[in-house]
Amino acid sequence: MGSVVGVTTTAGATAGTAAGVEVRDLRQEEATEWARLCSRGFLETRAPTEAAGDLRWRRTEGHRRRVGVDGGRLIASFRSYGVDLPVPGGHLPADAISSVVVAASHRRQGLLRRLMTEDLRAAKDRGDALAVLIASEAPIYGRYGFGTATTACRWELDVREARFRGDPVRDGAVVLDHVSDADLVDVAPRLFARVHATAAGEHPRDGLWWPMALGLVEDPDADAREQRPAVVAREPGGDVVGLLRYRAGGDLSGGDRRRAAQVRVLDLLAATPAATAALWRAAAEVDLAASVVADHRPTTDPLPLLLADARAAVRSHDADFVWARVLDVPAALEGRRYAATGGLVLEVVDPLGLAGGRWRLDVTADDAGTGAAEVTATTAEPDVVVGVDVLGTVVLGQGSPAPALAAGLVDERTPGAAARLGTLLAHPSSAVLTRTWF
Repeated sequence: MGSVVGVTTTAGATAGTAAGVEVRDLRQEEATEWARLCSRGFLETRAPTEAAGDLRWRRTEGHRRRVGVDGGRLIASFRSYGVDLPVPGGHLPADAISSVVVAASHRRQGLLRRLMTEDLRAAKDRGDALAVLIASEAPIYGRYGFGTATTACRWELDVREARFRGDPVRDGAVVLDHVSDADLVDVAPRLFARVHATAAGEHPRDGLWWPMALGLVEDPDADAREQRPAVVAREPGGDVVGLLRYRAGGDLSGGDRRRAAQVRVLDLLAATPAATAALWRAAAEVDLAASVVADHRPTTDPLPLLLADARAAVRSHDADFVWARVLDVPAALEGRRYAATGGLVLEVVDPLGLAGGRWRLDVTADDAGTGAAEVTATTAEPDVVVGVDVLGTVVLGQGSPAPALAAGLVDERTPGAAARLGTLLAHPSSAVLTRTWF
């Protein structure tokens, strides 16, 4: 995640950057100061302790942790690391970018541009097809060729109005086990890997992600006394096909106890429709709860369709989530699969010079019956010209070029070419999961 609160650079290293600022790798003894810089950048209310800094260091082991230093003080942060990113029909190597912070005292001095361009060029040289991030400030990252690739929203369910169409537990399709977070240590990573593989653009949960989420690592920012309820959905044969992690609470001492208690969904993963329905129903049936709130869910979540009255589920807080930046057009387009066949000549404009060019995209059916692409450089006239940021919006199959065309951001040389590009790239994911922050 990025937050430009200010910027800096090494003297003489790059034209247009501030003199006297050293850019280098973070040192372990600076972990607490780094944690505090990032905490301020993202407007967190509590300053990290030394223990929190040590945990952040361990959690980011193996990552590329770059910092800007001025007068012995950390004034900028930039972190990146390699991930195996799911794309339609496969995975691609990608550069995940996070912890982007620049102190207000060093704003507009060229440091962010230096940190970003150096990282993107290095990622391309390593063979990464894409770069991805979560943007705290949307105007910043379009300048570097990123486009919104996935979205997220909040779903809120009025329990008193909710009537589910079916009951998979009663019908024998699944069995629910009411457990706690600690009981998920073996089943959660395996289930997530199964669901994650079908969720284009979804970030992996590796390293310390699960141990921290499940309360198995001492976290100075966590409440050790917090209740950690969870529900596991199994098929009759015993296979785990879903899980729900939630927190429930509210003030039941007031006059209107009917509205007081709320279930807050932290994670709902499901590999089958029966598990999806059973877990949403389990969340709604928590005793004393008047509402269920689930943040960071796909806008395509099937929750409304599980209800007799779809209006009992209200969608709000729609927002961009993962932003993608294409680094290698042939690798990005050939490394995924397609639901349609066809071809066109595509020109990509990239101000940073990383992924610009003109290519012939031909998608034909492969032996498995899915579309496979061949991408070749060409000098033929393009059917459609797009910026690399627009390509980032559609490359994972979750977005459409139609809004960009309507906004004048797509140069359609052949009538209907933008729609044809959208048809070729479209591959909506039906994965049921909570989006993963990184």
